Amino acid sequence: MTRFLTLLFVLASVSPASAQFVATNFSQEAMTLDLDSAATKRLASIEDFVAEKQWDAVATLLRQTQSDKADKLVAISPGWYVSVARFCQSQAALLPMPGLIAYRRQTDATSKKWLDDIQDQRGLDPSRQRAAWLRIVRHGFASSSADEAIVRLAEQSFERADYAAARTYWELLLPASGSLRSAAGLGLLRHPDPSCDAAQIRAQLILCSLFEKDLERVAQELAAFRRLHGNSAGRIAGREGMLVDLLSSMIADQLADTSQATETYSLDRQVWTVELPSRSLAGVGEMIPIIVGETLFVSNGESVIALDATSGRPRWLEPADSAPDPRASVIYSLADPIAPKLPIDGRARHSLSANGNRLYARLGTSITGKAKQETNSHSELVGLDVGIGEGKLVWRIAAKEIDPQDPLSVASPWCFEGAPAVDSQRVLVVLRRSLPQEQLNVACFDAETARLLWNRKVGITVASTEEAVNTTSHLELAAAEDSVFVSTDAGAIAALDAHDGAIRWVRTYVSDAVLSPGEGRRDGHTPPIYHDGVLYVAPLDTNLLMAIHAESGLLLWQHQWPDSIRYVLGVARNTLVVQGRSLWGVALATGEPAWPNRRVGNEDPEGFSSGRGALIQDDVWWPNRDELIIVAAGSGQITRRIVVRELLELSGGHLTAFGASLAISRGAQLTVLRSDR
Repeated sequence: MTRFLTLLFVLASVSPASAQFVATNFSQEAMTLDLDSAATKRLASIEDFVAEKQWDAVATLLRQTQSDKADKLVAISPGWYVSVARFCQSQAALLPMPGLIAYRRQTDATSKKWLDDIQDQRGLDPSRQRAAWLRIVRHGFASSSADEAIVRLAEQSFERADYAAARTYWELLLPASGSLRSAAGLGLLRHPDPSCDAAQIRAQLILCSLFEKDLERVAQELAAFRRLHGNSAGRIAGREGMLVDLLSSMIADQLADTSQATETYSLDRQVWTVELPSRSLAGVGEMIPIIVGETLFVSNGESVIALDATSGRPRWLEPADSAPDPRASVIYSLADPIAPKLPIDGRARHSLSANGNRLYARLGTSITGKAKQETNSHSELVGLDVGIGEGKLVWRIAAKEIDPQDPLSVASPWCFEGAPAVDSQRVLVVLRRSLPQEQLNVACFDAETARLLWNRKVGITVASTEEAVNTTSHLELAAAEDSVFVSTDAGAIAALDAHDGAIRWVRTYVSDAVLSPGEGRRDGHTPPIYHDGVLYVAPLDTNLLMAIHAESGLLLWQHQWPDSIRYVLGVARNTLVVQGRSLWGVALATGEPAWPNRRVGNEDPEGFSSGRGALIQDDVWWPNRDELIIVAAGSGQITRRIVVRELLELSGGHLTAFGASLAISRGAQLTVLRSDR
């Protein structure tokens, strides 16, 4: 079942009679959010004006509330919050025609000017065009100009091969299946009267599925299209005619192109093994390599290391050196490493991110939760040119220098979490500080200059700071649909606008670590996984596994998982693959175990996971102590075992797949396997 069908099922299951404009009763939260009771009361009062059909007053209240309280949050239902700006937009889109006309009298002129300004600036940079279209959609969704801006966003996303984002924008122009006045529907956005033809939009959605090579979904959507729009003509992919015929022809062409067999890899030949320079600050931790071109990069938290991916030699070393010192692989190091004064609770993790020829790393002590008595803590973010610059430092940001005007910056400086999410223009990263209470922010920097563009608070946890023990964590963002998503591992999951940092929605849940003394967060690395418009999240402070509609924050399903999930590996064959002590396949539509035998692994400790697995095409490569076990993602069947301890004298480790190769990291040792074929 597809994401679209799942969403329809959820909407249909909620009774419209249960609707309220704003939810006012909700349970205790593990994270303190930016709620505003005055905004909630003002929004609730709109209901009276609607009942009395005082449309000018309704329009004025919606517009003023959005302007005055845009960044505050209101609760739609227990555990589901949206920004006041988003709530006002959804309410404006729900107004009956007399109310919509009154609303547009106050807002259309501004939205049309924004749209005209974009069209007048020919040759405008595509990213600036996108930001301008998003401005209209975010601030004037119910206006007469918003549908054109939405179409532009969808078309540009499709041209970028971001088919999931294109689908999300196209769907904003279609009516929802269920009532938008229901508890679930209040958080959804649907344009009230798009000028676009519904048949044309649904044809574009089929095209998205076709280019994603999801042929099962294509067949379902085409069958529905025949029933709804079998006689509709239009233009798609540069061709004109009956839309059903055009789509059928394109599907036939795609089937012919994908008929070739998929190449398989054995990945059982050891190519090279390198002992990396060990980290001096506090243990090695878990190092997660990244590949850029023919170079493998890895960080130990103190240095960034570059190796030739085919040979394991230091990347930019003169060929004459036949026995290079491993330290020659270091391309950047902290100028003055600072060892922590107090112990650190938790496993350090070191990851990297890249865009084009730019590499980004978070370096410094692995402390993210600073003890009250800790005095030695430092983290920084660096951008390196790994193209013609051969690892040259482009810029450096020290976390403690982000907001020097903040009166708390000396006593409780910020620290960076994991590697940033990056594109050609933005570097986005999670920030944390511990005093007076633990606070989480997301910050955005200019990719070229490192200038701070915005820094937004997500929330403050109710956890108290330890006196004499530091903690470490490794929160990373997922970026999609012009938003960034963060799972805080502290009772909340949030979506922020990637362009200005405005919080779009927050989803909360009961946190075992924050609200249950002594529970603590489990070891693992589970940033949100975005796939086809849905976020899949397994926070480390609970055993919940959740699927959340990325655009709205609507909870599609959640389950208490029987195995403590440590890694969410990704999606293959309509199956979400998660890993704890064992390996599990999860049905995307329902969240139930998807494999007949439920899991791979057993209760014998020798059969437990021994490092993070990897997805390679439609297979899961899963390490235990002695073997690499290859599992078909769709069925959960074991198709092959590689006894690495016996054949290669290796033990299990963390896996990173690249091309026809597989990297295994164990402590400071890094090994690369490759296929002979």
